[in-house]
Amino acid sequence: MNPLHDFHVALTFLTRLGRARITTSEAISRSMAMYPMVGLLIGLILALASRLPLSSWTLAWMLVGLNLYLTRGLHWDGWADLWDGWGSGATGERFWDIMKDSRIGAFGTMGLVLGMGVQAALFETVISGGAWAALVFAPAFGRFCCLVLARMSQPLARPGLGQNALLGATRSALILGGGTTLLAAFLLTPSHVAVTLLLALAPLAALLVLGRKQGAVNGDFLGAAIIAGEFCALLPLSLSS
Repeated sequence: MNPLHDFHVALTFLTRLGRARITTSEAISRSMAMYPMVGLLIGLILALASRLPLSSWTLAWMLVGLNLYLTRGLHWDGWADLWDGWGSGATGERFWDIMKDSRIGAFGTMGLVLGMGVQAALFETVISGGAWAALVFAPAFGRFCCLVLARMSQPLARPGLGQNALLGATRSALILGGGTTLLAAFLLTPSHVAVTLLLALAPLAALLVLGRKQGAVNGDFLGAAIIAGEFCALLPLSLSS
């Protein structure tokens, strides 16, 4: 095991910050433990950008754009695909055909508009309250949620890139990823962390139920778990305001 190599693989796969190079399915699986660490780095970049002298709403939407740029919109693509599949009401192979369609549908569009609007509103709350620590924590927690869903969904792995991630969600990866997320959580109050964990139960359960209904879980599910986890990590600020 080479933690530095695993981190670089995760960084390259999840963001545009790594140097692209050919890797193996096994290396992608091993890198799962480093997902929250990559999220921590993204959070630090967002936190630094949140200090720019701009109005809160302008800066909030700029952070949405910066997050999209850093991640190449990878997780939002999965979020939109999942909305299209779920919104169609289809089951079985028809559901997966809709998910694989490169054309976005009405439900995917609505999901993107709603999701990015919610993210911008949450970023604005963070900026107005000077809660930069939550910006550091949210991307790490979102990727920890991805790791948790992958662990719970291993028997449902569907062939593809997502399968590599699910196979890499080992107990040791969960412990290491959880430790990284806990490190970021030290910047927040215990109540904030507790509420975040409670809120995250709902989307993770919903994704797992949908995966069981459709007989599989793929990378789009994991991407949606990241987005939902980030929302849950920022929502406590709105609940207390």
